[in-house]
Amino acid sequence: MRYAMVLGVTLASLGAAAEERWTAPYQLEDASGRTARVILGEEAPDDVASRLRVMTLVGMQGLAEARFQRTEKVCVGGEDDSDLPPVCHTVGVYTQLPGTPDIGEPLVALAGAVNGTVGAPAATTPRERPAPGQWASDGFERAVDEGSDPYAPAGGPPPRYRWHLGADGRVVLEFQHYERTASSQVAIDTCTEERQGPFTRLECVPVPPFGLDIPQPLSMLYAGRTLLVASFEDYGVPETTLVASLHVAGDTQYLVRVGLKGQAVTGLLFREGNTWRLLLRPADYPVLGC
Repeated sequence: MRYAMVLGVTLASLGAAAEERWTAPYQLEDASGRTARVILGEEAPDDVASRLRVMTLVGMQGLAEARFQRTEKVCVGGEDDSDLPPVCHTVGVYTQLPGTPDIGEPLVALAGAVNGTVGAPAATTPRERPAPGQWASDGFERAVDEGSDPYAPAGGPPPRYRWHLGADGRVVLEFQHYERTASSQVAIDTCTEERQGPFTRLECVPVPPFGLDIPQPLSMLYAGRTLLVASFEDYGVPETTLVASLHVAGDTQYLVRVGLKGQAVTGLLFREGNTWRLLLRPADYPVLGC
């Protein structure tokens, strides 16, 4: 899977011949003192000790460079009274370099050495009911998140969404997937709208009567009227929460907590030219503990 490259950070830890930009954030399993356990996946990447020798730990109070120490296998399930085998994933143990600051509440890890600052997210405006006419659109658009569904068929089209004005005068969320268009049964009058910095968030809790399919609560994050991410209640909590901003080399990026199927992960949201991109690194199946 392709991940964007931003901010001009040299990933010496990847042993790349040319300058690359950072990839989607790695999730933290836990952190204690100056040591963090970074989720690497079901298996550690080849040559992890050299390719991911350096990580930058990001916390609410700042950034700190950390060095790779070792990998550890973590398994859940497989108890004596269970018929299911254990499922396992791999974490990398990283220790902050001497003299680096306390980062406060840990958030994520970034590959390579990153110099910058961390800011608190902007305050949100009071929630209000959205104006239906301002959201109605004829065109469908896809969310900008990359890597949000590791189980989707390779090359399969992502779903696209629009708020559509129906014949009954209600504005309802529709989705289009594999050229099939359907109504989600989520009307915009069941939503609230709030603004946070340059973003607008719609959060919707459908109310009866429903059809045969019960619609899911959802959270959608926009920049203006550009859809950034759509999160549904799908074995998890719908979420599009801004948790922090990163300021590196004069640019601002955003860390966004996104609810995905069965998990929530923190991704990196940024603008590349006129295009928004959101990089996510979901936990693989074993991390879910299923």
